[in-house]
Amino acid sequence: MSSTSRRELTNEKSVRAMETDESKVKENLPSMYSMSRMQSVKLLNEDEKQAESLFILEGITSDYFTKENPPKDWADVSFLIPHEAIRREMHAMVKSVEALNPSGYSESEAWRVLYFSEWYVDTFMVMVHEHHDAEEEIYFPWVATKAAPPDKLTKDHTSLVAMMDEIKEVCEAIIGKKGTGCSDEIAKLKDLVPAFVRDMSAHLKEEEGGVTPLIREHFTMEEEHATVEKILQKGGLTLARNFLPSIVCAMKEWASPGFNEEFKGSTPPPILHLLEKYYMPDYLSQVVPCRDAPTLDEKPTLSKVGCFGLPFCFGCIC
Repeated sequence: MSSTSRRELTNEKSVRAMETDESKVKENLPSMYSMSRMQSVKLLNEDEKQAESLFILEGITSDYFTKENPPKDWADVSFLIPHEAIRREMHAMVKSVEALNPSGYSESEAWRVLYFSEWYVDTFMVMVHEHHDAEEEIYFPWVATKAAPPDKLTKDHTSLVAMMDEIKEVCEAIIGKKGTGCSDEIAKLKDLVPAFVRDMSAHLKEEEGGVTPLIREHFTMEEEHATVEKILQKGGLTLARNFLPSIVCAMKEWASPGFNEEFKGSTPPPILHLLEKYYMPDYLSQVVPCRDAPTLDEKPTLSKVGCFGLPFCFGCIC
């Protein structure tokens, strides 16, 4: 047996062991997933010039972190990692909505708006809700133990959730109609989605400008690491499945090759195995085509990797 085959067999066994005991998954995921995140950003504490070399500034989509105000340390990276992923998903979402035919679609072309709506309900909204819940229930209360995060951020969450719920209702109506006869719903999406993305982008900018200085001044990187572990423990593999592929794809645009390699290299084998064998293939062959459906030239063939090569899937893993 080749060394590659032995490694894959070992990783399969690790995943199987994780699957059989949900408590072990909850216990081990933080140390596995956040370890890669924090070991990578430790580089930023060692040398300021080295820190500058870790970023591709023109690839950063933030309105707060710019060439004139570049990210510089672990505090900045702690927000860039999730925010850049969300922003890229939103940019793609806007392109798709702009490409929707205002007149609606016939049955043969209904997949364009149907797939997009399913992506919004099943993937994007879940991902953003997980992010907001983590901030509201864990991260911001932790910041508040030593500092005062802006009250507006919590109020923003309330209004943003209401906007997302409104878009969800429209998407669910489209799904109920199987994508046909949806000109009214498409018109609503063309109004609601750009407004949401505008407000959400402003909110992310305010978090980056208002919270990173607080955690840098009042906390250590190790303290932030412990807080992130709580978030990951709560989210488990569901959080990793929904967020990690977007994070990795986004990092290829804003983080240097060296930073990406460090992030990947410090990711424990079971999580890396899940990412490379299941999460990322599913993201590229199912999630992205659904998200981008209105912009595609032809109907995509959607596919999802079965767990351990089986023709069915364990929801808790993949």
